[in-house]
Amino acid sequence: MKQKNIYKCSVCGKIIEILNPGAEKTICCGQPMDLQEGQTADWQGEKHVPKISIEGNKVTIDIGISMGTPHPMTEEHWIMWIEIICKNGCYKRKFLNPGDEPKATFVVADPEGISSREYCNMHGLWISS
Repeated sequence: MKQKNIYKCSVCGKIIEILNPGAEKTICCGQPMDLQEGQTADWQGEKHVPKISIEGNKVTIDIGISMGTPHPMTEEHWIMWIEIICKNGCYKRKFLNPGDEPKATFVVADPEGISSREYCNMHGLWISS
């Protein structure tokens, strides 16, 4: 399944996901929103790239926990959501709140070919496969 585009407004901070592209530009606060490109390499010593662990049909995604440095989950800096995309079309997302553990577990029919994305409120979109 193709990953959907994530956009952020540089004025008000609104974040949206486009499920079915239509218009050439997505506008918010009178200007085009910024496409969030998925980053794949950890930045400035912080852990952002989702780590995928598979046990049977259970898929666990963690952000920094398995590396010994969990991503911060404070009111100022937290992982907003973690998702998985399966090659057979499943698309699952867990929303997180400050204070939660930066981790999500999903049950899928077939874990082969899974990729993951997460969104940090300060540092944007991160991907792994």
